[in-house]
Amino acid sequence: MSILSGILLGAGTLLILYCAAATLFMGPVSFNAILFGLGVLLMALAFLNSRYGQLPAAIHFKKIAVPIVLILLVCFSALEALVISGAARKDTQKADYIIVLGAGLRGEELTLTLLRRLEAALACWQGETFVVTGGQGPHESIAEGVAMARWLEQQGVPKNQILVEDQSTNTHENLDFSKKLIESHSGKPVGESRIKIVTSDFHSFRARMLARRQGFAQVSAYGGQTPALLAPAFYIREGLALVKSFLFDW
Repeated sequence: MSILSGILLGAGTLLILYCAAATLFMGPVSFNAILFGLGVLLMALAFLNSRYGQLPAAIHFKKIAVPIVLILLVCFSALEALVISGAARKDTQKADYIIVLGAGLRGEELTLTLLRRLEAALACWQGETFVVTGGQGPHESIAEGVAMARWLEQQGVPKNQILVEDQSTNTHENLDFSKKLIESHSGKPVGESRIKIVTSDFHSFRARMLARRQGFAQVSAYGGQTPALLAPAFYIREGLALVKSFLFDW
């Protein structure tokens, strides 16, 4: 077996094993299906390269494909560096409002990712008004914002310090609708308020970038820790999501 075939086979095997372990211990995550498919593709390429790699057509293909793959890897590494840099920043200074971004429910039950976000929000809370944001999605019995407000109240946060946004379906809408709530509550443009966005660590860079585009002039982020088994899938997906947000989320 050639070195290239060995690399492809090893990478494909690792991806498949990771997806199996993550699904077994943490439940299904949609992006893992893509990683699983990529693992199968890499193993198939390893077989084809091992069997047909010396054919002239295959050699010519590799001369074109390998440089392209290397360029894509460099670009993806740059995106991941941005994601990781955002995850490393955890602003602990007091703000005027804390926006907590939704992350899905199972019925009325908080997912582990959403619970980590709420725990992070409570950990950095210094008396600010919370804005909990998220609508009702498929397989959810109530809106995410409502479930988040309920959890915060159970932890002792006064109800009059929680603003609920329950219509949004994505991060762009989370921030847009939260902006309107904050401006209505404070009576001034959102750019004049200090805002802290609490989300998952991997999501911090993109959330802050999108907030600045929408006029949040004084905005920081505080990321809740992503469960270890889910981190590889979420960090890879976030690198790809950055491309979409750079181009389309204005």
